[in-house]
Amino acid sequence: MKIKPLSLLLAIILLSSCGEYNKILKSNDRDVKYTYAKKYFDEKKYNRSITLLEELVHYFKGTDKAEESLYLLGQSYYNSKDYIMATETFTTYYSMYPKGQYAESALFYAAFGMYLDSPDPRLDQSKTYKAITEFQRYIEEYPQTDRAEQSKEY
Repeated sequence: MKIKPLSLLLAIILLSSCGEYNKILKSNDRDVKYTYAKKYFDEKKYNRSITLLEELVHYFKGTDKAEESLYLLGQSYYNSKDYIMATETFTTYYSMYPKGQYAESALFYAAFGMYLDSPDPRLDQSKTYKAITEFQRYIEEYPQTDRAEQSKEY
């Protein structure tokens, strides 16, 4: 059996990137974890970003990195299609930082996550009613945004 050079190169790259992630997970340096969490988020490796951010959110409470960490965690859940956790995280963000840098976006994504998680019309519609309530709250808080029109449609 002959191994192709390209296959060997791909295997080396794959194994080295897994090793890097494991080193980051085991590291005690929170700043390094934060840097890599943002890097993985930018690279659309949301599950890796979630793992790091879940740990960091608790450690960063009361620091300048807490707000962005919580928002990135919500976005990571949302982008990985875990709408229940995204909604919960965005709701937490909005209640902790109602005037924060990402407050408008967090309120919208909390409502939109509920909307996406709404069940079939024949089933219990309590989540649907909650989504409608949250969209209405968004429209009242941010009536002049493009997302307000979008919220009215939903």
